[in-house]
Amino acid sequence: MDLRVLKSFVTICKLGNITRASEVLFISQPALTRQLQELEDELGCKLLIRNTRSLTLTESGYLFFQRAEEILTLANQAKMELSEKGEFLRGIIRIGIVETSAMRILTREMQKFTEQYPHVHFEIYSADSDDLKRSMDENKLDLAILLEPVESAKYDKTPIPAKDRWGLVVRKADFPSDRKEMTFSEVVATPLILPRRFIVLEEISSWLKVSDKDLKVAAYHNLPSNALDLVSSGMGALLCVEGSFTNRGKSGLRFVPITPERVSGHVAVKKKNRPIAKAAAIFWETLCALDSAETADEVLKKLGGRRKKSAGL
Repeated sequence: MDLRVLKSFVTICKLGNITRASEVLFISQPALTRQLQELEDELGCKLLIRNTRSLTLTESGYLFFQRAEEILTLANQAKMELSEKGEFLRGIIRIGIVETSAMRILTREMQKFTEQYPHVHFEIYSADSDDLKRSMDENKLDLAILLEPVESAKYDKTPIPAKDRWGLVVRKADFPSDRKEMTFSEVVATPLILPRRFIVLEEISSWLKVSDKDLKVAAYHNLPSNALDLVSSGMGALLCVEGSFTNRGKSGLRFVPITPERVSGHVAVKKKNRPIAKAAAIFWETLCALDSAETADEVLKKLGGRRKKSAGL
């Protein structure tokens, strides 16, 4: 199967029109139509339903569109990894991260890394820990930074120096301004918007010393971004780590820590026994060395490489 045909198919799907796709790809419309027909013949199924003005993906077409995008992404990644044998360290480092205070640590390290290696770029994907682990398993990410607790038997991991305390995001109007904390019993009595992760729900229940069935659950979420709107509407209070709120904030809301205090740390992970590109491997070792004086240059030397400087730097 030709990668050029996959690129044509993906472009047609995204634009929804063969004429526009032919203009973007600089391929004649008859040639593009022929490519599509030959692809459907090769796969033995209909991928697109052609209407007078638009195209609609069939069920098979939607599945193939997803796989075609993955194949093209992997092919591009492989091309960039092979280019590492040239004069400069280059490539894309794909990192997943939870929406917490750990982003500040990652940002700092990315800035230092790109100053040393300007030909390396980062691709950041935000999700909860379960989604990030799934993307790691599917080889869509090189590394991920997760909020503990983490079931990490399949991963190498290293701690990240970022800790967040747990609390509730509430409407300011609903909670006295002079109150600085919320007790466990108050949390149990409050309608809650909770993270969907089962392992986290278990830990929360153990803190509160109640069954998860006894909690007043208003909703579950995978990322706190939209959950803040639920809080603003009065639907419930968002139980989360502080960094999830302070990263974005929202007018009319406040974060109230719970007491006794509960704190979660973060870990960076990569898949065990799976080789990753040199740039990602060096950045991984840099994360592992966060608590030492080791620099990215020293990491590169340890891995048997050497820092490549571009002309004029």
